[in-house]
Amino acid sequence: MTTHHHPHDRKWHAVVRLVLFSSLLVAGPLAGHAVSQVAFPTPPPAGSFVLDEAKLITTAHRQEIDRIATALNRDRGYPVTVVTIRSLGSQRAAGYAIERYASEMLKAWNLDADQRGYGLLLLVAADDRLARIELGSAWGGAHDGRVREVMDRLILPAFRRGDLSQGIVDGVHGFDAMGRGLALPTTPQPWWLIPTIAAGALVLVGAIIAFGRSGRRGLAWAAAAFVGGILLSQVIAWARGGGDSGDAGGETPEDSGVTGKW
Repeated sequence: MTTHHHPHDRKWHAVVRLVLFSSLLVAGPLAGHAVSQVAFPTPPPAGSFVLDEAKLITTAHRQEIDRIATALNRDRGYPVTVVTIRSLGSQRAAGYAIERYASEMLKAWNLDADQRGYGLLLLVAADDRLARIELGSAWGGAHDGRVREVMDRLILPAFRRGDLSQGIVDGVHGFDAMGRGLALPTTPQPWWLIPTIAAGALVLVGAIIAFGRSGRRGLAWAAAAFVGGILLSQVIAWARGGGDSGDAGGETPEDSGVTGKW
């Protein structure tokens, strides 16, 4: 039996199809945006100072960080937060600079006035080999020189040795010194430094004697200058904490802090 459709029904079906098609056009980009939305770690609960999503920090170092941060917050009112992530890409923020990610993370946390004003944040993106220290607004740019020292002298040397846990706890010691107005702690002298200098000195003396006895004093002084230059450069590099931070840039005028690469 033949079924006849009323023209009004056909018009209604066409309208429904148009509405559905339009909805798909709108919903598709929105769904894609929701999937790609940048992810931030959950803010730490009250009394907690570490969000170690990348599993970089040893148990002993975490306890040390908690002890230092608790005392600094109690004595001076400066809250410390340490956050580790695998990478910016793992947080769906591959197109972000670490400065922007740290700033937006703090805004997303909706912190109280003390944390916004006096907070000290250390963010480490392990696979990106990037670290960011972000200071609260009350610190102002006047403290950027001190925080640069914390990054260059305390954090990055350990990171470049592959000991991220040690670098993080050293950085928190630096925060404590900043908050209390003390000189920054010194990192321990590497065990190999003195033996290396001694061995280099012996080589240097031996070369001078050998070339001197053979009558080639010019070569003796050239060897001395060469070996001495190597030793001096290594000592200077160690004293500076392994070089500068290699700042990644991307800061905005309202940012207060420093970025490091290793």
